[in-house]
Amino acid sequence: MAEALNALDYQRAARLVTEDVVVSKVMGWRTRGFDAFVERDRAFRGGVSRPKINIDDMIHHDGELLVRGSVQSDSPDVGGPSMWRIGFDGPLISSIEITRSENTGPDCL
Repeated sequence: MAEALNALDYQRAARLVTEDVVVSKVMGWRTRGFDAFVERDRAFRGGVSRPKINIDDMIHHDGELLVRGSVQSDSPDVGGPSMWRIGFDGPLISSIEITRSENTGPDCL
């Protein structure tokens, strides 16, 4: 999923998620449905020199995937450590919960 988003390959990303995927940022925004998520992701990436998601570690726990990594960006308001909690419906991603440091902007993935 990170590779697809980094490449702006939303067709590839769509094959990895449920149609009604819920993506949210803790203490921030929430989208439901892949189209709503793509709209937010395009706006985010278009506004700040195409940030990249880097994955450092993944832990499977209770049917979810806990992911630790960072967002790489030239903008200090965007770049930095991040964590994602990924939920599944069968083999497809059904939810992504994003946790970022307090100093990152509200639209940051």
